[in-house]
Amino acid sequence: MVMESNEIKNLIGKPKIIDIPTKELFDILSTKVLFEARWGFSKGNLSDEEYKSIIENKAKPALEMLKKQEETSPVIEFKAVYCFFACKSEGNKITVLDSNNKEIVFDFPRQEQPPNLCITDYVDNENSIIPFFAVTLGSKIIEAEKRLFEENSYYNYHLLHGLGAEMADCGAQCTHKIIRDEYFHIFPDKEKTKGCRYSFGYPSCPELADQRKLFELLNPSKIGLTLTASYQMVPELSVSGFILFNKKARYFVP
Repeated sequence: MVMESNEIKNLIGKPKIIDIPTKELFDILSTKVLFEARWGFSKGNLSDEEYKSIIENKAKPALEMLKKQEETSPVIEFKAVYCFFACKSEGNKITVLDSNNKEIVFDFPRQEQPPNLCITDYVDNENSIIPFFAVTLGSKIIEAEKRLFEENSYYNYHLLHGLGAEMADCGAQCTHKIIRDEYFHIFPDKEKTKGCRYSFGYPSCPELADQRKLFELLNPSKIGLTLTASYQMVPELSVSGFILFNKKARYFVP
């Protein structure tokens, strides 16, 4: 399944837990995505001047308020766990070896129409390893949201929840970069690529029940994550998935 070098042996099957300071998450935060997609400050039929006024007088002050609150009474407790595993692909399936050399099989859909894509197409069976990850903002921010909602402070609840959703994605981005740097340190001769990050429940890998297999591989309880009977992560503001470092990898709809 994978090249038997000491460096790789020391890498695969050994989960790593990391903390990323909240400031680093704020540094890569996309205000455009936050303001428009998360908070709903979209331009719509507004003139440029009207939209600029909303951003300057509502959106930006709201973000600064939340940043100051986070400095004085922090509610974000970011943690992540990730691990590389040996794997191989065959047909529409990727077989992953867990830390005890047990095979865990993921079965992915293939497009019925050309170009008939499937995630397995992006797995190089020579020296192949696959990183899985899970990140969470922790439970304090969920508790803060709940308090705001119970106090009928719906606008502030909306702001905090939107920020949390975007910060969770920022955490996934930071973790992705850490994994990428480690991967290309082990495989310096492979063609460099950012890599494509996939999460279960989305079109390319729609089987949300596969979260159970991811939890079996990573044991994210180490960072406070659990899984409901319907395969939803708790705390809610969390992201999980896997990364494929193949220049051709892309998102697609089966």
